[in-house]
Amino acid sequence: MDVLRVAGARKVAAISMFTALAVATDYAMLPLANIKLMDSIVFVSALAFGLEVGVSVGALTWLVYGEINPLGPDGGLLLLVLVGSETIYAFLGCLVRRSLDQDQVGFPTRSLLWGSLGLIGAFVYDLITNVAPGLLAGMPPGQAVFLLVPGAPFMVAHEVSDFVFFAIVAPLLYGAIRVVLRRQMGAVSGRPHILDSKP
Repeated sequence: MDVLRVAGARKVAAISMFTALAVATDYAMLPLANIKLMDSIVFVSALAFGLEVGVSVGALTWLVYGEINPLGPDGGLLLLVLVGSETIYAFLGCLVRRSLDQDQVGFPTRSLLWGSLGLIGAFVYDLITNVAPGLLAGMPPGQAVFLLVPGAPFMVAHEVSDFVFFAIVAPLLYGAIRVVLRRQMGAVSGRPHILDSKP
């Protein structure tokens, strides 16, 4: 069997699964302003399957949720800003994937670390997505920064919820993925596991 073909099919399946999960939770949590599981799902997808999968999940989720949204579509350049900013979480997931042996990190330490990364990622994301609309509208940078003031309550909600989701939901989701994939591939002794390789 073609190993590259199998790996490619697995990536497509992972992208489809994570994107569906992110979009579904976005719609389910629509009444909660700026509180979404999407960021932690993008993070885990990159952590488990690599940067390509994480970036794809973030981009596809925003292309669907941004265009088909009961609150109004986010089109044009703003949608590109949202898609680009979401990749922050994919890069954070890939950073953890490359730098830490997750089997050697206890759950409390992992939760604190991942929660802190979620908080930092949300802060950077909010800075970009709150200031960018003003810049795109032609406002001077000094004036565009003041758009952070009315957006502050939503930023706080986003950053606090991301800390909680990254600290609790992300480790549980990642652990479940590891268990499922190891059961599927563990029947062949000595076969490398996708989550143990770091492309």
